[in-house]
Amino acid sequence: MRARTVLVAAAVALLATACHRPKHYDANVQVARISVVSKDETGKPITVDFEYSFFECPGTQIEVIRGDAAFAACVAKYKVGDKLNVSLDHQWNPEGHWEWVVRQVGDCTRVPDPNDEASFALVRECEDWVVNGSRVGFQCRYKPEKALVDKCPWFRRH
Repeated sequence: MRARTVLVAAAVALLATACHRPKHYDANVQVARISVVSKDETGKPITVDFEYSFFECPGTQIEVIRGDAAFAACVAKYKVGDKLNVSLDHQWNPEGHWEWVVRQVGDCTRVPDPNDEASFALVRECEDWVVNGSRVGFQCRYKPEKALVDKCPWFRRH
């Protein structure tokens, strides 16, 4: 009986971890803003905010990531409007939801800070609001829905 309990517990644990395997994705983004947040005494950037949009995804998906000195030096070669590739990992957060973590922007490696409170994303899926066959405005959802998740699966949260 005890062996069966241990076996069942092991199978449940294995199933739970199999369901939460991280995945790697590459996406195309467009640079919207590069802002130096802080500089050292010589004027060299040591922290940068890098803002971009996922222009190929439905709706409006904007993200700002903060990077260290090495990241700041590397992304300085890019300018607003440039289209770049980002590499990101979609991983399970211990708080009970999926999240994406950007690891590389263009050819610039980003080491995420586990205590980073400045990076953020604004994810909206908007569509026309039609009443009696006439467009009367638009409505936006802030939870990723099917169209967005189908095209850009790293936005899935649950």
